[in-house]
Amino acid sequence: MKILWNNRGFSLIELLITAVIINILAGVAIVAYIGTQEKARISQVIRTASSASADLHLWINSSLSDKKNLREIDTNLDGKINSSDKTNGELLTAGVAKTYINARSIVYREHSPWFDLKLWNEDDPPTNGTISLRQPSNNQLIIIAKEKNGITVYKNIIFAN
Repeated sequence: MKILWNNRGFSLIELLITAVIINILAGVAIVAYIGTQEKARISQVIRTASSASADLHLWINSSLSDKKNLREIDTNLDGKINSSDKTNGELLTAGVAKTYINARSIVYREHSPWFDLKLWNEDDPPTNGTISLRQPSNNQLIIIAKEKNGITVYKNIIFAN
């Protein structure tokens, strides 16, 4: 019995066309992936800043409370209010913005998704790729989040009630 083999295979043109098509598809996929990564980084910063707004509203109201010796805010972010947290009077003296930034830096160790910088700071003007929390007066906080190119992606001014 004689077996016949077809030795023809693929031509060079067919292989080149296949390689070009695969490269085009890979190029499109990489660009889409990078765009998705960038959107995720921006979303992360926006979510972090916006979720902090509610907490900061409570912090600033407590700092201005008439009950200066009361501890009603978890200022060290350990999940409980105890003697290691600042009293309302101490929070007012230390500054809400400074205390909040220090606590988040120590507990969460958050860094910019773009750069090797701490995520939270008091910079004015805000540093690109970070969240700036400033306290221009005892009853006002300003949160500004910027993406890596300096575009403001979140801004909120919090006033005490």
